[in-house]
Amino acid sequence: MNEYIVGIDIGSYNICAAAGKIDKHSEVQIMGITSSNCSGVKRGIVVDIDNTSESIKKCISSLERMVDTKVTGAYISLSGGISELVWNKGVVAVSSEDREIKRNDVKRVLKASKIINIPNDKEIIGVIPQQYIIDGYDKIKDPIGMCGLRLEVDSQIILAQSTVVNNIFKSVNKAGIKVLGVVFEPIAISSVVLKEEEIQRGIALVDTGSDSINIYIYKGGNLRSISTLPLGGSIITNDIAVCLKIPVSEAEKLKIKYGSVAADSLRDNFKIEVNANYNNKVKVDCNVLNQVIEARVEELFSLINKEISTSEYYNELSGIVIVGGGMALINGIEEFGRNILGKLVRIGIPRYIGAASPLYATAVGIVKDVSNSMKLKNTIDVDSSKNDNLPDYKKIIEDEEETENGNRTNGFISKIKDFFTDFF
Repeated sequence: MNEYIVGIDIGSYNICAAAGKIDKHSEVQIMGITSSNCSGVKRGIVVDIDNTSESIKKCISSLERMVDTKVTGAYISLSGGISELVWNKGVVAVSSEDREIKRNDVKRVLKASKIINIPNDKEIIGVIPQQYIIDGYDKIKDPIGMCGLRLEVDSQIILAQSTVVNNIFKSVNKAGIKVLGVVFEPIAISSVVLKEEEIQRGIALVDTGSDSINIYIYKGGNLRSISTLPLGGSIITNDIAVCLKIPVSEAEKLKIKYGSVAADSLRDNFKIEVNANYNNKVKVDCNVLNQVIEARVEELFSLINKEISTSEYYNELSGIVIVGGGMALINGIEEFGRNILGKLVRIGIPRYIGAASPLYATAVGIVKDVSNSMKLKNTIDVDSSKNDNLPDYKKIIEDEEETENGNRTNGFISKIKDFFTDFF
């Protein structure tokens, strides 16, 4: 099992899991990917641990058959919709006599950046260093080995309600899977669908889920803002079910198979036979179906546009990338969105064989992000001590593992890693 990296994306409608490994060229290869329905999560929050656990177990069981091995541990993602970013600065004096910046100096400055006032119901779960500053010289990515008197860091502090995160951990653990680590969702997605040039120039990443839409704005190489809309693809499905008087399950199938907002979607009309209640079959008009979809998609894009346009980076955005399964799978969505948003719109698709779908962006992104960290041997560990059988997210420590010759092999990266924990 050690050769595989498994990532689990716990969504409101689907649980997606991907398994990958690093090949001889140090590139990650996706060896298996699967999904299963889930009704135990609402807007990124677990509302039914048993249901979520069963969905995870079903998904992992399917993945095990694909890769022909037993999965005992996995990495999961933490949604930006249940998180909050707070900018802060840390400042320390370089401790060594020769003024060379050591790993311990970086550790101390990151800890200094976490000294902030937070609400009682939230916890600091991670730190994303944006840049280091040495004696006034900024935009330094890795200060270790450089010389200076004063070390500063501009960082983003990630906050989340500990009860929300604990319930996610419990759901995974109850499925018989050990949580090996947590990856911040916007970083995971961006690693497989965004180009570095886009992140530098300015880009909006729109993750359309079943019952919420998370909007992440990047500029200058950094994640600048997170916002969430309390609507998603399920509202389109519900409209179809109500207007066509068919079950929600059948409405979802129609949306995925026949849904279109393309300019010529109403040109060729035909009847679609679907199962109604009590196994009765009814025929629905394809034009009516797409009119219902178009009306609701237009509303959702208008809300997205309203949210994005309030950003101070709006005029600098080069485009908008859509991922997820809520709207990204609808035919013609790129051109339709471009007309409403006034920006270049494209679907974010991971460039991996067998995983080329916006639905799998987060799961594949987790595997990619973890593989990058393994190649760089950079991790941030979280203390595994128990606190009423729940993990303590406050105590973020650095893994100081050393090689046989005494050289330290682990350092910091700009994301949460290895939330090692033991629930029972």
